[in-house]
Amino acid sequence: TRIAIRAAEEQNALAACAAENAAPMFSSSVSTAILDDKRRYKALAKADLVRQYLSWQRRFGATRTQKQAFITAYSGGAWPKLKEELGSVSWKTLERWKLEQERAGSVLALADKRGVAHKGRTLLTERHKIIILGHALNPNAPNVSQCARAVRKKCAYEGLYVPSEPTIRRFVGHYMHECFDEWTLWREGKKAWNDKCAISLLRDWNLVQVGDVVIADGHTLNFETINPETGKATRMTLLLFFDGASNCPLGWEIMPSENTDCISSAFRRTCLLLGKFPRVVYLDNGRAFRAKFFKGCADFEQAGFLGLYKSLGCEVIHAWPYHGQSKPVERFFGTMHELEVWMPSYTGYDIAHKPARMKRGEDLHRKLYAKMGSRALTMEETITQVALWFAEYMQRPQMRTHLHGKTPGEVFQAGRGEGLSVADIERLTLLMLQKEVRTITKDGIRLNGRLYWHERLASRRHPVLVRYDEQLSPHEVLVYTLDGVPLCVARDRAHYGIASGLHPAAGILGTDAQRAALAEAIALKKGQERGSAATVRHLLDVVVLPEARARMAALQAATPAPEQPAPAPNKTPGVSAAEAAAIEAAKAKGRAAREAAPSYTPSGLKRWRDAPERYAYLFDVRWRDGIALVPADQAWMGAWERSDEYQRYHKRRFEALRGLYDRQRASA
Repeated sequence: TRIAIRAAEEQNALAACAAENAAPMFSSSVSTAILDDKRRYKALAKADLVRQYLSWQRRFGATRTQKQAFITAYSGGAWPKLKEELGSVSWKTLERWKLEQERAGSVLALADKRGVAHKGRTLLTERHKIIILGHALNPNAPNVSQCARAVRKKCAYEGLYVPSEPTIRRFVGHYMHECFDEWTLWREGKKAWNDKCAISLLRDWNLVQVGDVVIADGHTLNFETINPETGKATRMTLLLFFDGASNCPLGWEIMPSENTDCISSAFRRTCLLLGKFPRVVYLDNGRAFRAKFFKGCADFEQAGFLGLYKSLGCEVIHAWPYHGQSKPVERFFGTMHELEVWMPSYTGYDIAHKPARMKRGEDLHRKLYAKMGSRALTMEETITQVALWFAEYMQRPQMRTHLHGKTPGEVFQAGRGEGLSVADIERLTLLMLQKEVRTITKDGIRLNGRLYWHERLASRRHPVLVRYDEQLSPHEVLVYTLDGVPLCVARDRAHYGIASGLHPAAGILGTDAQRAALAEAIALKKGQERGSAATVRHLLDVVVLPEARARMAALQAATPAPEQPAPAPNKTPGVSAAEAAAIEAAKAKGRAAREAAPSYTPSGLKRWRDAPERYAYLFDVRWRDGIALVPADQAWMGAWERSDEYQRYHKRRFEALRGLYDRQRASA
């Protein structure tokens, strides 16, 4: 009953205050206080206490003794809720509340009016406000404290009243709350205004079917992967096509470098997964996207692949630049952070949230990172982890989206197409598969660290065009000539075991399967040899020998027989006696010089790492081999034997060796 009475009185009082052309029941200060919930509820509690006070007087009398007895009962906890709300009061205060309530005719007259009369009033003039806003609304976004100091200086210079910093702060706070759009646009720019102030356009994705609208966008992964082209760890870029109706990730590609081939490859996978061609492709055509994925590309119309979408019956819509709210895939990338944070090479989603090992001075965390075996992922590991997380995400029920508790996989399977025709798949293959030019070697074609081989490539050695899809067909590639003529479908040698992964000693240490694999590889190589030999024999019999014989016959017929020259007489030049004597003297002189030369290589003609090595060489020549040294080597040995290094570290060893050599010669 008390709650009903309180609510009725409150509604009647508010209605009376809001009535048009009616005299106000309360003053402006009381009306302002009533609008404050805390003050209003406290006024109702005062009225309840006054009602209890009057009831006490009707029962026990209105003497001063009974009034004080009521206060004693109130303080003792007779009405604990009121005591907790109002605190200690006196009976004189209750008498004043009773009079205020009777005069106003409403319990809301008991509202606390302290501070209300001056609420909203300020000493700031219009000039003060202009000065404050002129400093606060600055694109450099200075702090309020910095603005306050500059404003106080400006006011003092102009001879105005100098407001305090709290006064300036209150005015700036009120302006920021009441004119938030202007505040944001001035200080943070249009992008922030769009994100914080502009109304959102809410779309109903239940109005489209699966595959009607696919959204394409790129996301730089927040962990490092080894770039297969450079071998360095870098943050790869994931390019994803996302279905708007089912919130399901479709075709995707991880790009080590910026190129349009990855976009086309991801779109091809999207079409194969959907089983039909999308009706609308939603692309981000902002300058940031173009600079991020297509260097030097003015717009998508000049990138050379929008025409491919048109030929497949797809319309293209461009998103507003710097307007991430228009693409639901942005929210999906935020959810994907739960995959990135568990990767060993995680780098953080911004500078403020990077892991401790990447911060300055965190040597302990860097050592811990290395000790835990953490490293950058390979491209294959990155693709596997992303694919596994996508598969898990597709099985999650979504309660807060337009799926209403269904999983993206369920909605996608219900709306998936029947499949593309062979002609459509061939068109996608020719138009949108990744392609590279590679040269054929004796082991096949090397692509992305793998070897691909086919029998038709064994006899060719020229550049070819290779089309491939690392996700849908990672172990097979399509090989074409540079003119576009198909040659074969080459297969991964390691995956299919084409003369690959053989045991080094299969005949002795290998298992039966390993020996069989070795025998199969040898048979393949022998078969190549027989095929090449048969081709050579056929060419020899049919082409080479007839042409060679005809060429030799024509050569012999056209060349005259050469004349045989007469044999020249054998003339031996004579040597006089004086010349013979001079020759003998020269021989004798040469023998004497050879005998006088040292029988070893002097140390000055060789290169040495240090002096001990040179001394050991000369010591062995002199004392072990018994060969006399040249004067230069003798002088060097004598000088080094007098050095401190020899006397301290080497003398004892070499003297022991000299004694050993002397004993050996004596025993010999």
